[in-house]
Amino acid sequence: MDIRAIHYFISVYEEASFTRAAERMHVVQSALSMQIRNLEDELGTQLFERNQRGLVPTVAGRRFYELAVPIAGSLSAAKQEIRDLAAGEVVSGPLRVGVTSSMCKNVLGKVLADFYTLYPAVDISVTEGYARNITELVQAGALDLGLGAMPVDNNSLSCELGFTDEFVLVSSQPINGPTFTPCDLSNMRDLVLVIPSERHLLGSTIQSYIGSGRVSVRKVIRIDGMVATLESIRHSNWGAICLMNSVADKISSGEYYIYPIAYPRVQFDLFLLHDLRTPPTLAARRFSGMFSRRLREIKTMWERVFPVLESPARNN
Repeated sequence: MDIRAIHYFISVYEEASFTRAAERMHVVQSALSMQIRNLEDELGTQLFERNQRGLVPTVAGRRFYELAVPIAGSLSAAKQEIRDLAAGEVVSGPLRVGVTSSMCKNVLGKVLADFYTLYPAVDISVTEGYARNITELVQAGALDLGLGAMPVDNNSLSCELGFTDEFVLVSSQPINGPTFTPCDLSNMRDLVLVIPSERHLLGSTIQSYIGSGRVSVRKVIRIDGMVATLESIRHSNWGAICLMNSVADKISSGEYYIYPIAYPRVQFDLFLLHDLRTPPTLAARRFSGMFSRRLREIKTMWERVFPVLESPARNN
C-alpha cells in the first residue's frame, strides 16, 4: 500500500472535499482522485460517497481513517527521529508554540529563559490566545505545539493532560470575608460579576450555570482580556472569575481578595497538543518536556498554598 495514498485519504477525509484535499497536498485533483480509487480497489470497498451533505465517508472509510492516522503518524515520527539522529542531536530550527493567557503567568517566562539558554539555535515564536483558539491553530498546522482545550471530533491530534487549573472569584473588596474564604456563587445575589464573553469556554459555562440557577448574581458584565478584567474591579466591589494561575502574583501583594469557588466547582483542563500527522521535532519535544516539568512545579506550589475546598453550607 502506497503511503502517499494513505496521506491523500486522510486529507480527503478531514477536508471532506477532493478540491480542498488536493490544495492541501499540493497535487492536481485528478491525481488525488485516482489514488483514492486505487486505494478503494485495493481494499475492495468504497471509502467515500456523495449525498446531499456532500462528500462523506462510508462505515469502512471511518474505520480506515481511525487505523490510518496512527500509521501515518508512526512513519512520520520514524522519519523525524532518524533526521534528528543524523543531525547529531542538534536542537535547532523553527518552533511555533501556542499558550493560553493564564499560562503566560509563572510558566512561560521561566520555560522560555531556560530553553533559550540550552538551545539558542532554535528560532522560537509564541502565540498567546484562548484555549479554543490555540487548539484550532494546532489543528490547522499553524502551531507545532500548543497548550489548549481538548479538541472536539478530531483524531489527528495527540492530547496529553498538561494542567488542571482552578477558577477563583477575585475582587478588590472583601466581598466574601477574608481572602481564601471559599464562596458559593449560588448565594451571591447582590454581586456584579465580570466574566469573559461566550467566545470563551468559561463565559459559556458560567452563562449556562446562571440559566440553571447554579450561579445567582445581580448582574453580569462580559470582558475579554485579563488586564481589562482586573482593571474593571480595581475600584469597585465587583467580582471577576479568573484562573488561579493568572492571579497568582496577586496573592502576596494583598491588592486583591482571592476566593476559591466551592460551588459550583469549576476546573479547567489544559492539554499539550501536537498534530499526529506531523510528529514533533527534537526542539518541540525538548520544549514540551520543559513545559511539562514547569507545570508540575506550579501544581505542587498551588497544593501548598491553595486551601482544600469544602463546599459551604447551602440551603437545598
